[in-house]
Parts: sequence; C-alpha cells; structure tokens
Amino acid sequence: MPPPAGWRRRALRIVGWNLLISIAGLAIAAGGMELYLRLVWPFTEQTRPVVFVPDVGVLLRPGAEVRRTELTDFWNATRANSLGFLDREPIDPGRAAESCHIAMIGDSFVEAREVPIANKFHVRLEEMAARTLPRLDVTTSAWGVWRTATVNQLPLYDVYARRLKPKILILVFFGNDIFGKVPLYFAYRAGWDPDRRAYFTAVQAEDGTMTLRPPSGDGTTRQRFQMERLPTPPAPWLPRTLERLRPDSHLVKYLLSRYRLPRGLPADYWIRQRELWIEILRRRPHYAWILPPRGSAEEKEWRNPARRARPPDRLPRVREYVLDFTAFALDLFKARADRDGAAFLILSVPEPKEDHPNDWADEALSAMARERGVPMIDLHEYIVRKGRDVRESHFARDPHWNATGHRWAAEALLEWIARNRHVCGAEGGPGIDEPPARG
Repeated sequence: MPPPAGWRRRALRIVGWNLLISIAGLAIAAGGMELYLRLVWPFTEQTRPVVFVPDVGVLLRPGAEVRRTELTDFWNATRANSLGFLDREPIDPGRAAESCHIAMIGDSFVEAREVPIANKFHVRLEEMAARTLPRLDVTTSAWGVWRTATVNQLPLYDVYARRLKPKILILVFFGNDIFGKVPLYFAYRAGWDPDRRAYFTAVQAEDGTMTLRPPSGDGTTRQRFQMERLPTPPAPWLPRTLERLRPDSHLVKYLLSRYRLPRGLPADYWIRQRELWIEILRRRPHYAWILPPRGSAEEKEWRNPARRARPPDRLPRVREYVLDFTAFALDLFKARADRDGAAFLILSVPEPKEDHPNDWADEALSAMARERGVPMIDLHEYIVRKGRDVRESHFARDPHWNATGHRWAAEALLEWIARNRHVCGAEGGPGIDEPPARG
C-alpha cells in the first residue's frame, strides 16, 4: 500500500518541531542553571592582590581580601594581615619569646587560601595544645607563600619568623618542592626565566657550589619574568567559543572547572615551545652543563611531554641538580635553627591524588632528613596509622587540605610535641594527657 500523499512533509514537520522543542528545552535548562548559579555562588573569580617586598619577594598586599574557589567544593574569602600573610595579626614578639612559639613555613599548604584562618592547622594546633598541654603555653604563626619552594622561603624565617624566637621551626614540605619548583624545571616546563625570579633563589655552578640570589625586581609584573614565547596558534572553535563565553557565563565557568572541557593549545605547540625554551637555556653557560647532550636518548626522554608531571628519576644530571637545591635549602634552614636554638622539624605532606605518597619525593626527602638528623613527621603514615583515608584530607577537585586535613596535620604535630616536650623547656612525658578534641 503506497504511503499517503504529503507524508514526507508531515515527517519533516514532526522532526522539525521535536528538534525545536529540544533546543528550547536545553535553552531553558541552561538559563535556569545560569540563574541558579548566579544566585548561590558568592563569587566566581579568584583574587590574590600582591606587592613586592625587597629582599623577600612577592607577598600578599596587607589588608587585601584574597578569594579562592574551584567552583564546586569551596568558596573562601580571607583578608591578609598587616604583614601580607593569611594569618591572624602578628603575635607580639615578647609574648612569643616567653611562650613555646612554633613557626610554620611553607608554600600554598601553609598559606591555605582554601579554608578560613580558624580552620588552619597551626591555629588548630594552638587550640588543641591549650586543652591538652596547657603547661607548654604553645603559640603559633604561619608564614606561607603560594608557589614558593624551600630555598625561596629562607627570607620568611630571616625577616619575619626569627624575631619571634620560635622554640620549634616547622618546614611544611610537599613533593613538588623537590623538583616542580626548582628554577630550571620551571623554566623548561612553563617558560619562567630562571635568572629573573620574583623570589629569593639560588644558582648552582658546574663544580656543585650554590650561590644565593635575591629577588630580581618587581615580581608583580609577570611579563618581565617570562622567556620568549612562540606566536599563539588559533584555538579550535569549541575552546575559542567557551573562552569567549566564560567571562559572562557562570554555567560555562562551572563546566570548564567541573569537567575540564578542552580549552588549551594543541600539544604540538607546547612541544615546539618547550624546545625553544630548552635552546634558550642552552645558550646560558650556567645551565648548559646541566642539560642532556643534544640529540642523546636522555634528551629525547627529557623533552617527552608525557613526563610533565613525573619526577626526573631517569635523568641523572637534572635529578642531581634538583636534589642539590633541596639539600642546600635544608642545610641553610637547619643552620639557622641551630644558631637560634630552635628545634627544626619537617612535616611531609602526602600526595593527594593517591592513597599513598609520592614515593620518589618522599624517599628523597626522608634520606635528606636522616642524613641531617632532622625529625620528619610523615603525615601519610600518621593518617594510615589512625585508620583514616588520606583522600579525605583534601578537596575532591583540589589537592590542598580541607578542614579535616588541617585538623589531622595539627593532631600529628601535637603528638610529636607531646613526646618531645623538652623542646619547649618542659619535662619530657610519655604522651598527651588526653586525646585531641575532635571536630
């Protein structure tokens, strides 16, 4: 039986109406989601106002509001104190000197833009110690600067923490402090000029000697610290469209942060860009000796973009170079602590992406600490020993500690302090008088 006349027209009309209704439904859903996000999100953009402090580097602008969010798990706004740190107002030096003062130094784990000051581990430690070890009279301060490595943090002690005469100096150490933040590594991976640094740093000569270098100018002008870059190729239409919509659309910001939709440059661009940065470094004598020989298998491995986030464990010269940086910084911190009569302690932060630490970095740091007789608290070991899950210590989509992680870090430090009360000038004891308060 032949189809009725005009069936094609009716079929196309049905398909067209269904398509129109589907598009209208998606538009209404997107509009509703956009409106909902605008109503519930307190803010969408991160802010970190900074100033340049001579002989120290880039710090937060005193009194400025610092905003941090990853648009899913947390929105935190904190005001920097009068010195440019995300901590309470500085303790009076006289009060600090007469107490068992503990100075914490580190990078973004100490700056901790993700949580309110009241939830930070050094504040929680002070509160726990007041309840469980009141006779020690523990006070704390935190000196943390985002994206700094151990050697960059030396002025934080010299300029700020030392005047408080701390009884304990704690260096908070994350795995990428070993290789991810060394100037040469930053240079060939991200294009930051190793000879124009926004922070105190060091340079190693071919004979192995290390020389400290002060900051090289106003680090708030980021363009001054970048090496030459290739012309940016046009992005594909989807990333280009999303980037155009991103400033005005909460929904697009959510999709980009939650699902990591494509938005970057093609991989071959970054390969060519990295090759340019490597050649720039080769022309500088104080870096050329570190780089793998041109055309060697080691060089091919070194250039491999798949190794972007992996330790340079098969690159002998680069490995030795980055390890020397950490060892040099630890020696300087220990010498300062010994000179000033402070106990020097390392808090090792576990790798957040897995339920075990970064083996390469953890083993290297442990060996350095043992060689120097520096006690090290392995937070991963503490969390596992307490029957907890390391992954609960950080946000689902951000590697930094959440409130739980800060509390666990405080508990681990309190356990060590209770067993080493003599560093506060008190008599030693077997442990804490009562368990740390939870919550």
